[in-house]
Amino acid sequence: MDGARDPLTDDERAELLWLRKENAFLRVQLDVLTDIATGYARDVDTILRLRAHG
Repeated sequence: MDGARDPLTDDERAELLWLRKENAFLRVQLDVLTDIATGYARDVDTILRLRAHG
């Protein structure tokens, strides 16, 4: 072999496409869950501050 890359098979191309879509979906899920966790942490912090001063 002269170092050139072998072309992907149809199955490999389909899997690569699926993996790219799955990766994009998982990134969106991570962003949503991070936003939820951040909001929850802020709410808990606010509640604890109110209890400490009240």
